[in-house]
Amino acid sequence: MRALVTGANGHIGSHVVRACLAAGLEPVAFVRPKADLRALQGVDVERRVGDLLDADSVRRACDGVEVVFHVASPHRNFARDPETIMRPAVVGTRNVLDAARASGVRRVVVTSSGATVGFTDDPSRPLDEGAFLTVAESPYTRAKIEAEALARREAEAGGLEVVITNPSGVFGPRDYRVTPATAALVGLLQGDPSFLGVCITDVRDVAAGHVLAARLGKSGRRYLLTGDRLRPEEVSAHFSSVAGVRPPTLRPPRFLLSFLAGRMEKKAAAEDTDAPVTRAQIADVFGRHLLYDSTRARTELGATFRPADEVLRDAFRWLLFIDALKPKAAAKVRSALGDRAGPDADWTR
Repeated sequence: MRALVTGANGHIGSHVVRACLAAGLEPVAFVRPKADLRALQGVDVERRVGDLLDADSVRRACDGVEVVFHVASPHRNFARDPETIMRPAVVGTRNVLDAARASGVRRVVVTSSGATVGFTDDPSRPLDEGAFLTVAESPYTRAKIEAEALARREAEAGGLEVVITNPSGVFGPRDYRVTPATAALVGLLQGDPSFLGVCITDVRDVAAGHVLAARLGKSGRRYLLTGDRLRPEEVSAHFSSVAGVRPPTLRPPRFLLSFLAGRMEKKAAAEDTDAPVTRAQIADVFGRHLLYDSTRARTELGATFRPADEVLRDAFRWLLFIDALKPKAAAKVRSALGDRAGPDADWTR
């Protein structure tokens, strides 16, 4: 069975390509012109070039495939023009759904986010798929909310089967661009405080969950693909155990975080880069936690997730491999990991 993977060169997408191969599917990689293809090194698959905003190229990419994994979407915290985050996510999803329907594709798996489920005020009460966030300040989260709503409406209309996955806290190898989640690990290893409860999820488990969703998921259903749930103090303890670095757990006051975020946004705008955190994100999540219950994916799909220490160890090894840490932090992490600090044999620069 041939399966198109949009965003196939990205962190999750490149692992979905590999998960398809492992499951006996024939993946087709959809990538943009001049895309960074390092994450696909060593993988022999057909590549189709196009752009989510070019409806014709998306239709051509869907020719002859039975399943589409729509993973592609801008994953960044900040842009000078928020539409550069929102438009590819929303219009791109519409184009993929239209192309899949017109091409006779049987099923589309749409990669959404745990953020569309929402953020819990109580760490002891993780959210499940029955919760829906409807209002957000962050362009990334707003884009995911709108794109997911399109996917649900398509499923409700019938004809095209659409399954939605909702990953959160995704870490692991082959994150060459250093996505916001991985950048948060860098920050914690280099002195940032831990004040958010998060799920620690391996990208390889997320990718395997996508293949399971294509085979076993129910059309119109959302599936949280999330690993171990850690409170802020547990995040700090796991970092100490795995990397020899214990982030502080004191939550700074909101006004200070907003002030610092504003400075980061100004710098990012001047340099046309991403910001580690934004005022919009603080408005969305301050005092809340990114903690989710993945029981549905575990029971209906048979999804499994690595323990947090294993996920973090491999994520830290990747950070060492790509020289993402400052020398002092890198030395601490390398010392704590010991003979397990080296890269996997198939990692490439």
